[in-house]
Order: sequence, then structure tokens, then C-alpha cells
Amino acid sequence: MSAFVVVVAYDIADDGRREDVATLLSGYGPRVQLSVFECEVRSTGDLRALRAALRERIDPLEDQVRVYPTTTQTFSERVIIGARTVEERADYWIVR
Repeated sequence: MSAFVVVVAYDIADDGRREDVATLLSGYGPRVQLSVFECEVRSTGDLRALRAALRERIDPLEDQVRVYPTTTQTFSERVIIGARTVEERADYWIVR
């Protein structure tokens, strides 16, 4: 199987954990936004290992990591690691 790309985005509350995750992900591919990496993995086993390594580095109650597929050869839906939720704002302004 040839390598494939997954997009990993994270919201991590602690600076140390955030740096640890960024260091891990930088070994898989480039940072494309402040907390988004395009990670190249060679197999589904490598992808499972990456997800396990991410789980070890975050606080599951305070942090969240999202892994998005770029092809159906890996998996068809996003994987969410951690329980942190981001509140959607109910109020908003429309500026013309």
C-alpha cells in the first residue's frame, strides 16, 4: 500500500501537551496552519499507532484532536480523540 495523507487538527489547553503533540505530528508531515498538520502514513497500522500516540499525549477531558481522512482507503469518517467541546456562539452580528 502506498502512503496516504490524513489531516490532523487539534485544540489543546496546555502549552506542554500542545508542544508534545506538535513535535509528534511534525515527524509525519508539514504544519499547514497553527494547529493543523498534513500527516503522511504508510499503512492503517501506522495510522493506528499515530492515533494511539496522540491519545497518550493529551488530556482526554481538556483537549481534542480530530483526524480527517483524505481518501476512503484509510477510513470514511473523521476520528475524534478527547472530549473537549467548543461552544458554538448563539449570538452573532451581521455587518454590511
